[in-house]
Amino acid sequence: MAKTIHYDIQQVKVRSDKESARLTSQWDQVRQICREKPLGEVARARLAFNLVDYITSEDLPFRLLITRAPQAIAIIGEETRVYKEHRIINGKQSGMIYAKSEQMLPREIIYTNEFVATRYVDGIKTPLSGTSLVDCLKAGEIITPLDGILFLGCKRIASDIARLKKVEPTMNIEMKRIEVSDSFTGTTRKMASYG
Repeated sequence: MAKTIHYDIQQVKVRSDKESARLTSQWDQVRQICREKPLGEVARARLAFNLVDYITSEDLPFRLLITRAPQAIAIIGEETRVYKEHRIINGKQSGMIYAKSEQMLPREIIYTNEFVATRYVDGIKTPLSGTSLVDCLKAGEIITPLDGILFLGCKRIASDIARLKKVEPTMNIEMKRIEVSDSFTGTTRKMASYG
């Protein structure tokens, strides 16, 4: 199994159909601060929560590469009041929206995401062989939550793996923590990997 995976991220472009010029400016400010100073997941979530009018369950993983968004929001909720409501995001009922106060928040949001990234496994450029979690696992590849966000369109890979184990119980999927780094956040951390 791989020892390290590094993601050289050249572009993260996330946009919602409800995004105003003000919201775009706020997100630009958050990204700029994140580029200038390496911050952990909770610190990035806290920064966005404090600087952006509202954040969603899509914003945290796709805009800030936060792989444990519900846990980050729970920690912020222990520190301050978090107003939250369910929303329809990308046509699914399971979206959440978070804000510092109750305000007029969009009921339904559609996102478009574009990422340009290069994946290195143990220092060797190693793109994924497929575009689905199942195909990649069947090919014997090691998958991390960042692979889910950047290449597979999955924001909660652990949940997807748990469902997959129920649907395909003969598939032997092991979890191991490996060192993962990326050029977007400038951080290195131990992360669950599946293969």
